[in-house]
Amino acid sequence: MILNRGAMTNERTHNRMARILRCALWSVTLLSMLIACGCSNDAHESGSAVTYPTGISGDIEQQLKYDARVEGFDPGDADLTVNVNDSWLSSPPGMQERSVGQWYSLWHANHSGGVIIKHGDNKIASWTSAGFKPEPKSAGGESHSE
Repeated sequence: MILNRGAMTNERTHNRMARILRCALWSVTLLSMLIACGCSNDAHESGSAVTYPTGISGDIEQQLKYDARVEGFDPGDADLTVNVNDSWLSSPPGMQERSVGQWYSLWHANHSGGVIIKHGDNKIASWTSAGFKPEPKSAGGESHSE
């Protein structure tokens, strides 16, 4: 009889482990399906979604208006003059060149002139058909652009 009890105990333990494993497997499967459904992409767009200007558009005036580094701008007949603030001046030279290049591309699509960058009354840089041209450093040692 004792041997039969041991065999029954092993069988019960085996059945209990199988039941626990089956329950865990179902739980993991259900959780995976819920996560997949919850994280899936909607097939339709919300028509009432508010769109805010990103500052990166094909309209040069809109882009300059929403650029925090720009104090103001003057779209002349040929050249675009952009007045920048200290934030633009303190940015690395590569970022300055990149922003002016983007402004030039947008401006030059509809105009023949270039882009002139000013800080106050001082010309800092320009971009023409010849490319980016930073102004030389002033005699006082103040650097506008590298």
